[in-house]
Amino acid sequence: MKIGSSRVVEMERFPTMAYLHYMTFLMVLIGAVNCNVQDDLATLVKLFPGKYDNIAQYNYDIKHTPIAKRHLHLITTATPEQVPVLIGYQSFYVEQYLNGNISDVIRQRIYSYGIDAKTNEIVLKLYSFKDPSKFLHAPANSPTFTALTMGDIIYAEGCDVYWTRLSDNYFRSHMFNTCIVNIGGAEVLIIDRNNLTDTYLTADETWVFYKNQSVLKVYPSPYNMTNFPLKHQESVGIPQTHIGDTVKGQLMDFNSLIKALTTGHEVRYFISPDQCQVSSPSGKTMVQGGYIEDFEYFFDPLFGPQHYFGFSTSNVALNKSGELVTVLKEGFVYEQDGVHLRITTLTSDLSIVLDIVTINCSISTFGSSVQFFTGLKQLTPISSTNDLYTALKHGASVRFTADYRGCTGISAGAISGGVIQDYDFVEATQEVAVTQSKLITNYQGAGFATDIVIGQFFGNNSVTFYASDVTVSTHQPVYKENIYCSLSGRNPNGTVNLYQIP
Repeated sequence: MKIGSSRVVEMERFPTMAYLHYMTFLMVLIGAVNCNVQDDLATLVKLFPGKYDNIAQYNYDIKHTPIAKRHLHLITTATPEQVPVLIGYQSFYVEQYLNGNISDVIRQRIYSYGIDAKTNEIVLKLYSFKDPSKFLHAPANSPTFTALTMGDIIYAEGCDVYWTRLSDNYFRSHMFNTCIVNIGGAEVLIIDRNNLTDTYLTADETWVFYKNQSVLKVYPSPYNMTNFPLKHQESVGIPQTHIGDTVKGQLMDFNSLIKALTTGHEVRYFISPDQCQVSSPSGKTMVQGGYIEDFEYFFDPLFGPQHYFGFSTSNVALNKSGELVTVLKEGFVYEQDGVHLRITTLTSDLSIVLDIVTINCSISTFGSSVQFFTGLKQLTPISSTNDLYTALKHGASVRFTADYRGCTGISAGAISGGVIQDYDFVEATQEVAVTQSKLITNYQGAGFATDIVIGQFFGNNSVTFYASDVTVSTHQPVYKENIYCSLSGRNPNGTVNLYQIP
């Protein structure tokens, strides 16, 4: 009792000192809490940018779910923006569209993240636009947003979304029952619940009549969208540090090759078989050279442990007897295992294989094995289908690349590219249609196949590719698919690029 009493006396004798100790402890505690929330906010805004696509969920529903209960195909993009008028908040431009078609936009918003001073939680404030067309398909860090005023936007009063960090890269949101909007003359309460990680975003939105609390509309629960990182525009030129011999424009390693091909540059190769491993039944080989017109670059684990790209060309030649034959060259360039070239000689009707030569080499710098070169040209990006048609009709040489990670209809990581040669222009739809085909070994069966890619570039800058392999012997497709993409020129999330070659 004496000890306890002594403590009470000490507190009473020095109330100011005790108060100061208490306040110091409290401020340290508050500072630690604020620091944690700041860290959480920094992590969340780092996770949030991206392209969120529920294509896997959509495809599953088509096979397994009744029509009335199926999810729509929804894509949500979030790009970071500098919005000075929303001081103290980190803002993103959010756009949602359906069916992989960027012309079918259903929502445009500004999402601004900050910390609520009252609750000490991460808060998301939502803004709509008075004139959404001014901001449609705006790229990251667009000057349109730096000039924005409060008169350009409408704050969604009562619809703040609060986020809680559950683990390192996992956040969950909640709302208070205060988001009431007018829909069709009725007051509707919107309840929004979301989960965000570094790989996906789930969204569950419910509409409730505020008057009688009956459910007006329940979206399928939830929308499960995979996160694809936003594609940032890269310089068309190849950095000098990646080229090596700048006089020749030699590409000295695998990464330089990929950089050149995927940014629209022409690439030629030279192979000296003397310093390669060669398998030839006839015992004779020749120096090989050529131009990589079309390529496919594969970097998904589905295709094997190494990144690689492939190309092929076929031409008619005369054999020693003066008979016409077809010579098929197929090249595979691996990140670690070098270059594998297979040369197949066939009868002109492609029914009989006359000879096969394989050449395996390493990529070397000077004078031996395999060398790759590119012209040091400054390419001109083409940003729209209309500009593509203008370039083609004036005789320009045009190449394209397509990064299929940003498209729908294909799930693996791959990039293809090539030269646009023959084309048709459909004036009614402002469509440019192009066709590519090449002979390849049929890797899904016996014999050979024609690899066909038909590209349709539409006036709204969407792009559809029809891809198929058709057997030479039966003319039956062994595989086919439709791939839906967008041009990148005026859409920051588009993954099809066009280049005019001087």
